[in-house]
Amino acid sequence: MNAGSKVDKILNAWFDYIALDDYSNARIEANSDKVKQRGVKLVRDHVLIEAATFSELQKKVNQRQKFQQEAAWVLSFPQVLDVEEGKSYLCPLFSLDLTSILKGEYQEQGWNLDSLTLIEAGDNLATFLKLDDEQCEKLITKDGLRRFLETTFGLTFNSYQDWMERIIIPRRSRDPIQRQPYLFEFTGGRFTGNLRQDLKDIKLGSKNWSKRHPASEYLFGVPNSAKDEVIYMGAFPTHAPTNSQSTALKHAQSEPITVVQGPPGSGKTTLILHVIAQQVVNRALSLIETGKNINNLTVVSSTNNKAVDNVIEKLDKFLKNELFYLKGGNKGNIQSSSGAIQQLRQAIEFLQKNSFDEKLYNSLKQSIKAIKVEILAEESKYLELRHQRDLDEKLHQHLSEKIQTLQKHLDEILAAITPFQRGARALSEYNQLPIQAYRTIEKYFNKAESLLSEGKLTWWVRLWRWLTGKTEERILRDVNSVCQSAIAQTSGTSFPIEPPSTRADLIQQARLVRERIDKADELKNIQQILEKKYNDRDKTKQQNDDAFKEFQILEVSLATPLEDFYTSFHQNFHDKHQELFKLSWQFLIQQALYSKDRGKQTLELYSSVLSGYRKDKDRMAENLDEHIKYLSLIFPVITTTLPSVRNMLPWVEECVDRTIVDEAGMIDQHKTFPLLVRSRKAIIVGDPLQIEPIINLSQQRRDNYRQTAFLGRGLTEIDYHRYSPEEEYSATTYHRAAGASGEDNDQGHGIFLKEHYRCQPSIIQYCNAITNYDLEIKTEPVNSLLDSHLIAYDVEGNIHNNANEEEVTAVCEIIQHLVKQGYSLEDIGVISPFNVHAAVLKERLKNKFPKLDSKSVGTIHTFQGSEKRVIILSTKVCRPQDNVYWINKRPNLLNVAVSRAKELFILVGNLYKLEKGNLTRQLVEHIREHGVVLEYKSEAEIPKAEPGNILIYNCEHLQIFREAIEQVEEELIIVTPWIRGNESKRFVNDVVSALERGVKVTVIYGNKGSEENDYNDAVLEKNLRDLFSRYSGSRFSRLGEGIHIESRGTNARILICDTKLAVIGSWNWLSHPYRKQCSRASLNIKPQIRQETSIKLSELSSIEDVKASISRLITS
Repeated sequence: MNAGSKVDKILNAWFDYIALDDYSNARIEANSDKVKQRGVKLVRDHVLIEAATFSELQKKVNQRQKFQQEAAWVLSFPQVLDVEEGKSYLCPLFSLDLTSILKGEYQEQGWNLDSLTLIEAGDNLATFLKLDDEQCEKLITKDGLRRFLETTFGLTFNSYQDWMERIIIPRRSRDPIQRQPYLFEFTGGRFTGNLRQDLKDIKLGSKNWSKRHPASEYLFGVPNSAKDEVIYMGAFPTHAPTNSQSTALKHAQSEPITVVQGPPGSGKTTLILHVIAQQVVNRALSLIETGKNINNLTVVSSTNNKAVDNVIEKLDKFLKNELFYLKGGNKGNIQSSSGAIQQLRQAIEFLQKNSFDEKLYNSLKQSIKAIKVEILAEESKYLELRHQRDLDEKLHQHLSEKIQTLQKHLDEILAAITPFQRGARALSEYNQLPIQAYRTIEKYFNKAESLLSEGKLTWWVRLWRWLTGKTEERILRDVNSVCQSAIAQTSGTSFPIEPPSTRADLIQQARLVRERIDKADELKNIQQILEKKYNDRDKTKQQNDDAFKEFQILEVSLATPLEDFYTSFHQNFHDKHQELFKLSWQFLIQQALYSKDRGKQTLELYSSVLSGYRKDKDRMAENLDEHIKYLSLIFPVITTTLPSVRNMLPWVEECVDRTIVDEAGMIDQHKTFPLLVRSRKAIIVGDPLQIEPIINLSQQRRDNYRQTAFLGRGLTEIDYHRYSPEEEYSATTYHRAAGASGEDNDQGHGIFLKEHYRCQPSIIQYCNAITNYDLEIKTEPVNSLLDSHLIAYDVEGNIHNNANEEEVTAVCEIIQHLVKQGYSLEDIGVISPFNVHAAVLKERLKNKFPKLDSKSVGTIHTFQGSEKRVIILSTKVCRPQDNVYWINKRPNLLNVAVSRAKELFILVGNLYKLEKGNLTRQLVEHIREHGVVLEYKSEAEIPKAEPGNILIYNCEHLQIFREAIEQVEEELIIVTPWIRGNESKRFVNDVVSALERGVKVTVIYGNKGSEENDYNDAVLEKNLRDLFSRYSGSRFSRLGEGIHIESRGTNARILICDTKLAVIGSWNWLSHPYRKQCSRASLNIKPQIRQETSIKLSELSSIEDVKASISRLITS
């Protein structure tokens, strides 16, 4: 499959998804001509349409088909109305497509609804039925309309007409629900028109993008790794880029798409501002250095309004009402008094009132050039130093190796010298040998010896020698005569030679001479070798010393590290980069004044385009690149949400130099694609470990979409995981831009921002733990006004209309307490994972605190991109059917929730229930370890003190309880709502001593409430029941079961020890969370809304009254 064909298939799949999403939140103006209420009836299971109505609608369908216009006619019932800005809208809870019927023959008997295709409206169902995201996922849609209505609305019925007439749906307006069917023409959702048109234009276009075009890279590419040795010019007047931000900025200098993973508090907005600044500087430098006037238009966008607003707020803080960016949005906002059209008029007026200042222009040019030259000179200087350092390091290594070699050679020489020195010492006496005399003696002794035959001579030889004078005596006399002088030289030495007197004597003396000469020669030879080796030693040592001196010099030089220019210039030259941006912006303003006439034409034309004049849109398109150049000269930035991009840039062609998309991890991938098609380069910023896109489709609807939109079109399973908008864990804008494979847990290749500057360490450490971020926490320490950065309030909870009423009450009291401690309402944010609960919180808190900004209360999703000094997370879950898995299935929700808090994070919920989930258990344990865990007690749970009462507070209960177990003699009675947690485990061991002493121990428990499961620990219950069964007279009774099945339980907390004392109050004797905190130096009571309080009774009559009340509790 070629790329173009695959793109078409992907686009078609996206169109299918948009249609599903549009149906999910469909709203149709009730008085619109697209709605048909008359001529339509529901009779049992059939829809009947009057012939005239059918004919009218059939003509409309055929006409649309003729002009290739997409629309569907669908049926829904009953008529559920909502009012918005004075207009009534029909909000279908489901849709049944009738388009194919209207293309066929008329049937007087009508059409059976079971033959029609069902599409549920997830958003509308969630709104009117108060369903949460988890409940929407579980909607049953694949088994047809009847099963869908039965399971969703909990109502069995005989016919669809019967269901319509009986169903009760909560109203959101005064308009009553009309129990009638209606037809409506659906051409798409209110907020997807621009997106659908953009994708249509792309599908009809050539799609011949180059390999490095952002659109192609987005669909099929994988980002390249960042390079270190890159520099950039310009920085926004804010904090210097961090090291990881600098890495992202370097990557963006050359790559078509830069993907940045920005965990909470890592400075994503700061990064975006620096990118904007560099866009301005790059254009100024292009004009100065090449004379080329380039398009530097930067579009900042997201589906998250807060993400875009964060950038606008920072720009406004610096610019102080200067012209710099155009604020986009819907057409109403664009045309408003503060909208983009008005901004364009202000720009035109500015150009008219001001003139080009050539002197200033040239001055700015020189200043800009000077700063760049300075930075480049520093880079060049660094490169020279680094080159020299590289040479020095190589020489250093060479010298190190050379020294080792020389030392080794020196050691070898010294080792070799030793035996020769020993030999020389052994032969040293032969230095005194008169060698020349000895050699003379040797010469003549050898000659004489050769003349003297060995053995006995024959007579005639002796005769011959006598006749010739060669007798032994003559030979010896002659040799002594010739050697006399030499022999004389040996006398007085250690090596004297005696003149030989006999042949034997000669032979002996000759041998002695030879031996001594050999020894002298050996000594001389050794001395020659030693001399050579000494020379070698001295030479090697000198070389070694010279090398070591040079090595030491280099060592000192290299000991001072050379600061890496490329890893430090973003901080060392931040002032220069800021100045460069400011000068460049002034320079571009002068450039705009220089070409003011041409600029005014563009601004006027663009203003007309934004006003909706189609002809001017086409006129501008004829020379779009030039117009965008002049537009971006004075407005280098456009800010807009992704759904509104087409309102600001109605041309689906390359016209944006740099796109910046923030919060990409929560953006459906198809929503970003049209902007990338318009762009040359893009930076995609987000975090796949924060909030994902909200998908209000049932799991069954997703399965059907996968089959029809992907597999049915010849795309593969992996294509589905890569390109499906409803694959929120593997195919968001972030995943797609990062080149994620679609495989489980593959987040692609993003540049990670690792420095964290928002939360106090104990807060963000939890996020670190559940995400494996490994952040470098740079936050400045700040003390909480409650002396803890982490607090958990244990609230049992009770659910009414899908909201936890007790948690709502607790949150109200917590906020009151925070304000008393010194926090303002502006400091506090309240969030919940669940829509309905969040809506109830918002309503109740606005009534309680009128000055509280409504934006300070919402779902976790609405707080992405926000932060508060204090965040209160109300979790809602408390019933058996409240599945904590939905909060715990991924770390994203809790990561965002906790990391919104800068100074204080407060968890509100049923901690026992929350500890059933992995991530929520970790959160409770983290707060227990690093913060404060408290039981929320309502005012009714705190006993009223009367004169003479002895009050017990907080940790004092532990001592009372311990002393009661240790000192009880006859009877110990404990009444408590719950058996669970570490206190119950401890009690199993502690109570044995009392039981062994024969004490009658009675434990009565069971929480007063309407729930079947009161969250007692079954294992601990069994252990205590087994223990008590072994001791007669002791009793372990659970209210609400067995013989007490009729009892609704108790909220009482009572301790009775014999007739010595009775303690009544708020303390949960066998389930409280305080022991660890009480073991510390002191319990932090600042977070307590109300102290744990009990009344200690000592009078016998009062104790008997308490016993009587307990007896009634058991027997009632």
